Amino acid sequence: MDNAWRLDIRKGWLIGLSLAVVCIAATVGLVVAALVRPLSIWVFLLAIGASLTLGLAVRILYQLWGLVNASYELDRNALVIRWGPVEHQIPMGSVREVIAGTKLQQPHTRLGLRWPGYAVALGRATIADSGDNGSAEGVTLDPVLFYAAGGPKKQVVLRTDAVAYAISPADLEAFLTALRERLEMGPTQEVEERATHPKFLDWPIWQDRWALGMLLTGFGLLILLMGIICWRYPYLPPEVVLRVTATGEPLLVTRAARIFYVVLVGAIFAVLDTALGFVFYRRERPIAYFLWSGHVAIIASLCAAVVAILLMQ
Repeated sequence: MDNAWRLDIRKGWLIGLSLAVVCIAATVGLVVAALVRPLSIWVFLLAIGASLTLGLAVRILYQLWGLVNASYELDRNALVIRWGPVEHQIPMGSVREVIAGTKLQQPHTRLGLRWPGYAVALGRATIADSGDNGSAEGVTLDPVLFYAAGGPKKQVVLRTDAVAYAISPADLEAFLTALRERLEMGPTQEVEERATHPKFLDWPIWQDRWALGMLLTGFGLLILLMGIICWRYPYLPPEVVLRVTATGEPLLVTRAARIFYVVLVGAIFAVLDTALGFVFYRRERPIAYFLWSGHVAIIASLCAAVVAILLMQ
């Protein structure tokens, strides 16, 4: 009996690759549009747009790499879903129900990406369950892990006590036949239901709201600082006053372009504080909090200083 089952990835691969190409083309177009314009808030917005489309392109290409390296392995003891660096092992003894994908109704995804021919996401779905009286009752599966390369018609759902898995082997009928045979024969040994993924996803910081809040606030303020300067830069005189005396007389005058040094200083502090915080986070968490809160305070003070400078011009 065959143990390895491939997926029909052609549709998902072509559409995903097309989406990635569109995102890369959009990134190039936004960068070119920003380079040919004088520095202003529009250049800042174009740069933000280019960063977002580039990030989306990288995410899609990473997902496509997972799709190309996707497979299902089935034996009497377990079904193993392999999707790039992610692996799920589902013991045959824990399978409570095998549901045709055509019975899925109102699928809703909370996390992940989906496009025609590609569905890797965490979500929930409702199925039509025939009761004893022949009527259909709505039964909700939550959560559902989708690891499929086709729509509901090409999917089969394996429900365990903890979670449901939606998969799409290329030869669905042959897979279902093999699955039923293995379920009827029973397992030869007990295996555990487990999931493996890249180690960095297990870092405790992803569950630490305070740490994430400080990091996001600091970098958000840095982006805001850059946006404020780009917004006001076209209206600045060739030379700006950075400091004044107690009587209001100019004390430090420099070229307007040097105001961007403030952003450079903020970026240096952001990188150093973030890196040092990660070094101390696992063993000396208070030190990491101190560094990251200091990072927020420094960027906030730089924002206040820039606003004060701009108001003096």
